[in-house]
Amino acid sequence: MDQPLLVLLLPERLERFHLEQPVRGLLRAQGVVAVDPSRMPLGRMAPTMAARVAMGQARRMKLPGAPRAVAVFHPMQMYLAGALLARNPGAELWYGRPDEDPALVELDQAATERAAITRSAEELLEIAPLRMAELGIVSGPRSGPVA
Repeated sequence: MDQPLLVLLLPERLERFHLEQPVRGLLRAQGVVAVDPSRMPLGRMAPTMAARVAMGQARRMKLPGAPRAVAVFHPMQMYLAGALLARNPGAELWYGRPDEDPALVELDQAATERAAITRSAEELLEIAPLRMAELGIVSGPRSGPVA
């Protein structure tokens, strides 16, 4: 059986993310992986093209287990999150909602409606270990170095 995972889809490279330290704390857990944003700006594509590209990205991902939860921190990440959830039907979406952006109201609404958990990004990272335990995601330390 594949190891249950929490997949964190980062809105920017970890070193630039304003929540770098709490994310690094979660990454110490064996069942947590982080995915840097794509080099392809899905937000600049037509929605159908963005969804198609995201499906290809999800198909090519080499994850060390099966996602039980996928966390996003920006509405534009819904394309890749949706593709991962389609490939892993039992997985939950967690939405760490950013400050409101009027240009992204529809994606924000879609994320909010689809998410099992919607909180601020800070709150989401705080409650993640509890929900991980409920989903059977190993929160114990990994045996190797943290990325």
